[in-house]
Amino acid sequence: MKKIIGLTFLTLILSSNLYSQKMYVWCQKEQIPTPRNGFLQNKEIDLVLFDLRTMTEKSKIECSSQEVINNLINLIKKTYPSAIFNISESDKFYQNPKPNKLTIKIAISAYQAAFGADVKVGIGSIGGKFMWGIFPEGKWNAVTGYSIMIYDYTNGEKDKMTEEIGKVASRPNTGGYRTAKNILNKTCIEANQELFSFIDRSLME
Repeated sequence: MKKIIGLTFLTLILSSNLYSQKMYVWCQKEQIPTPRNGFLQNKEIDLVLFDLRTMTEKSKIECSSQEVINNLINLIKKTYPSAIFNISESDKFYQNPKPNKLTIKIAISAYQAAFGADVKVGIGSIGGKFMWGIFPEGKWNAVTGYSIMIYDYTNGEKDKMTEEIGKVASRPNTGGYRTAKNILNKTCIEANQELFSFIDRSLME
């Protein structure tokens, strides 16, 4: 009996170490947008996204950084179909917004899952003070986070609105990678909903 208990304990330790050595990224399942038809009608918006995450060499990446960025851009365009988006490459992120333009910058600070607290290793920062809290050990943890900056330089104004969004989910390891994939998708949907709510509040007249 002691031998069985010992082997079980050793298996749990090895399983934990196996999972915690890397972070996991899967592409988000297709999210059905809620189009804001007529909102921002014919408004030209400069949009630029930047990936702040730091992935370890052992990470299992099944959705590249560019895929993550493109998926979010497409979802934004579907959510605001009446607006005209001018998409800039990520290397333009740190350039100053153009005068007399409306600019939205989104930094992806987190989009990954990991077993235990290792999930926090990949979280990037753009100088904000967002507190992610404590990630429980012995569970799958998933995070999605954005730092959003909206620059309204139209009509001679210079308004800047900022928001930091962070969504976290934790689940016991009942379904292996499937559990991690599901909770990562959950945090992504919640973060996107909050992103669109912030854009709505900021730009609604």
